[in-house]
Amino acid sequence: MDSKLNPSQILFLKTWGDIAGFWGMNKIMGKMYALLFSSTEPLTLDDLCEKLQISRGNASMNIRALLKWDVIKKIRNAGDRKDYYVLDEDMSKIIAQFIRERKKRELEPALRTMEKSATLLRKASRGRHSVFLKRLEEMYKIGSAMDEVLESFISNQTAIEPATLKRIPVKIKQRMAV
Repeated sequence: MDSKLNPSQILFLKTWGDIAGFWGMNKIMGKMYALLFSSTEPLTLDDLCEKLQISRGNASMNIRALLKWDVIKKIRNAGDRKDYYVLDEDMSKIIAQFIRERKKRELEPALRTMEKSATLLRKASRGRHSVFLKRLEEMYKIGSAMDEVLESFISNQTAIEPATLKRIPVKIKQRMAV
């Protein structure tokens, strides 16, 4: 990493690189996002390559992915032929995109698997598998409710209404104020 970055940026980039997989990104994509997030000025592809010490091809591939996710923007400066990249400042939109990716990669396949498994169990001897089926149905019910809550946030990019949260069939312990 570039020694011109301040300690806060270095920590932020390293951490985002480490947790990038959680958000559905690869490590370099996470670091590129973090660098744009922490930058006070637009950066070129060359800037990103230099600061992260990565190849132009790697930078190009990951910048395209970030553009596709719609969490950064490409801009042009008057009289300059280079492309510059900046962070999209709409944090609700960015968080919604991260949630959308996690939901698509993890929650939706899990729900489809639970649904298919339950269908197969219903066709099989129900008595032998009633406990498994009951657990699947309960987990699916909670997962589906969570899917609705997440979809509501993704669609509206605003706070989730209490009525939507109440559809999640779990008890949530309230924290005591300190």
